[in-house]
Amino acid sequence: MSYSLIIPIYNEENSLPTLLKKLNALPKKIEIIIIDDGSTDKTSLILKSITRRIKILKNIRNFGKGYSVKRGIKHSTNENIILMDGDLEINIDDIPKLIKEFINNSNNVIVGTRWSKKSAWEYNINSLGNYFINFLFNQLYNSNLSDILCCVKIMNKPLLKSLNIKSNGFGIEAEMMAKLILKNVDIEEVNINYRRRTKKQGKKLRLSDSWNIIFIIFKLKLMGNIFSLKNLNNS
Repeated sequence: MSYSLIIPIYNEENSLPTLLKKLNALPKKIEIIIIDDGSTDKTSLILKSITRRIKILKNIRNFGKGYSVKRGIKHSTNENIILMDGDLEINIDDIPKLIKEFINNSNNVIVGTRWSKKSAWEYNINSLGNYFINFLFNQLYNSNLSDILCCVKIMNKPLLKSLNIKSNGFGIEAEMMAKLILKNVDIEEVNINYRRRTKKQGKKLRLSDSWNIIFIIFKLKLMGNIFSLKNLNNS
């Protein structure tokens, strides 16, 4: 089985050297695509010095995470897609474990979860917004997921393309999860190593992004209900 790893980045000059070192240590069967989303720091300069193994795409300006992910998917050549951020909050070393889970679970969708029992109390204090959004999502979609906003996912490319993702920003995570649930796709959550960053360290999610995510969750649920009602009336 072949895999393409899609990594959007924006102003990651501090984390990039470590990221590149870890990426080069991954199995050669994994195609690696980094999308520089119009960085204004030294990110682009660092990327110019990397090996040929990693494919680099550069946006002419900052279009957003969702836009960058979609562009990376278009340029991928393998049958399965791995999605992950490049900020090192998620340990790149977890990728082989995630691939193993993907294979063992009959190629169902694999989604990372940052909320292990060991770290639950710490993140319950620092990430109330994430917990609220996750709770809201589970109530609306009758699901039991622990971390719908985690950036780590593995699925086959035809399924991913069938989701017809519209979000250009951070709402892409919620949109993907909502559409997978509406399609009744089996989702397997896998615990991953997570190192939370602060805004000072480069955290980029803003309060306005959270409101947009909530809007997407409600909008897709409403659209799903309308679609189901139409099918019922036509049957």
